[in-house]
Amino acid sequence: MEESIMANSVERRMNDLLLEDEEAGKITINRKPIYVSCVSNFTNFLDLFRKTIRNMELGIPCVVLGRSNTVQHSYRWTELLMELLERENIDPGMLTYLSCELDDIIDITQSCRDSTGMLYTTSSRELAAAIKSGYPNTIASTGGPNTLVTTEWTKEVQDAIRMSATIECAGQCTALRHAVVPESVTKEDVEILFDTTHGAGSATDALKGGQFDCVFEGHAGSATPSLDDGVYTKHGKKDVYYKISTSLPEDGINEYWRKAVVDVTTKAPAPDLQGNSDPSKIDDLARWLVTNQPISLAVNAPRPLGFKLGQDLFEKTAQVVYTVGSTNDPRAPPALSCQARPQEAEVFGEFPPRKSLDTYTKYPVVVPSSTPAYDSSFKVEYLQSLTSADVESADGELNYARSAIDAAQDGAIRGYCVEILNYISNATETNPKRGFGTDRTAVWGLQRPPLLDGGLTSIRCDNNVSYDDMLPVFLPFYVTNARNQVEISVDPNNQGLLSALKGLQADKDVLIKIEDSDAHANRMKDEANRYYNVVPISPGGLTDFPMVGQFISLYFPLGHIKSTMSGDEEFVAHFKKSAKWLKVFRE
Repeated sequence: MEESIMANSVERRMNDLLLEDEEAGKITINRKPIYVSCVSNFTNFLDLFRKTIRNMELGIPCVVLGRSNTVQHSYRWTELLMELLERENIDPGMLTYLSCELDDIIDITQSCRDSTGMLYTTSSRELAAAIKSGYPNTIASTGGPNTLVTTEWTKEVQDAIRMSATIECAGQCTALRHAVVPESVTKEDVEILFDTTHGAGSATDALKGGQFDCVFEGHAGSATPSLDDGVYTKHGKKDVYYKISTSLPEDGINEYWRKAVVDVTTKAPAPDLQGNSDPSKIDDLARWLVTNQPISLAVNAPRPLGFKLGQDLFEKTAQVVYTVGSTNDPRAPPALSCQARPQEAEVFGEFPPRKSLDTYTKYPVVVPSSTPAYDSSFKVEYLQSLTSADVESADGELNYARSAIDAAQDGAIRGYCVEILNYISNATETNPKRGFGTDRTAVWGLQRPPLLDGGLTSIRCDNNVSYDDMLPVFLPFYVTNARNQVEISVDPNNQGLLSALKGLQADKDVLIKIEDSDAHANRMKDEANRYYNVVPISPGGLTDFPMVGQFISLYFPLGHIKSTMSGDEEFVAHFKKSAKWLKVFRE
């Protein structure tokens, strides 16, 4: 409830800013009815409430979709909201509850696509992919195999693992799925760890007992792991499953919603006396994290040597939530995988693996944010009124980029690129920014792609792609310290684009590959581990102009990293210097 009250206030203010831009004639908020497909956990904030109320308060009708696993909960919630609408004399037509079988929901959403707006869902990646394949305007909040790394096996770390794995009966989106532990940890150690797992008859019983970490009796959710092949072990007394291995889990592991299942990898990269860890272990883990994209990564090691391990993993990955705890300082208790307070600038988000993001969602979900902003766009007339002279940057640091904007033929593209530059200039003027929580210490902001041999973005331009088409995607890399992490692949017959890039002297600063589409596709397959993202540019470019924050999130990581210690100035001083934070490139 505390989080709901505080965080909803932040998002209301964001909605106010969006409405101000609409009233100023800059943007259009799409007010076609939207769908909300919800789950029961995080009801007051992350799911039903924020997705429904934030849209309704800007005049967008909402259709709440019943789901088999939460149908009664969502129905009763909608019924309560309907009563409030009547009490406040708000048109009840603003809210609809749609209760029907999945096949009927698919038929309704697909047949009404031209008359409805976004579909907001919280689900597994598999379900999100199925929804988006039939309804492209889907904004999906999905999970990921949240991971905790520890270099020591202390009682406090074991408690952190157990609590993270069983939070809300493993139903919380940042519940632990994967633990990387010292090589000395045995199967017996893991069995003992889960001996003290709490149990509860129901969620109500857990609330009455003040237990956030417990397994409910007779709970539903995913099917349990098979024990026939001997891969997973069921705890002798508790409803918990685990696997212990010297190798990282296979890619795409089942997340087992509402089931406490943990893959334990005995391969922790322990720091030496100088704080350095085995680089091969760090890189292997970083690649696994980039490929599987958990929401959350927790790192526990002795202070202050553990800062270096936390920094290495932060810089080489792209999670949204990072937490650094200690194994030797009670002021900085071990980090859990399941802790983020968006209302205190511990920015939270749900990003699928970057290369396949479009399979699951139109844009990644970031919290806090204005939910209607995901279905808003700039007015063409407003963008056409802007010129490169409207670029705002401190000390003229982006003056060199004005020629890139002026080279665009379309006025709306030029104006959108001005908005992109102004957004980047504003967002990176102070980056990272300091959080304002009192129990923990966070820094947050926009980030570069992973600083790993595998952190490149390839922008593919076929023969019929123009300079205007590719400029909005290329520009954020070109004007930031991520310019050495992008390449442009251009068809050899596209002499117009090659000439335009040469005119900007972009070929001196950015790698340009001249190759046909087959050669590019083969190279992306053969060198897949080198690329964080592959962006094919569509001929004709942007068909509308989304809010810049949503657009940038398609290509750049963002989020926060925090210490579990209050007022941790040593942590702030260390991580503010990280090369991962996005900065404006200065010529």
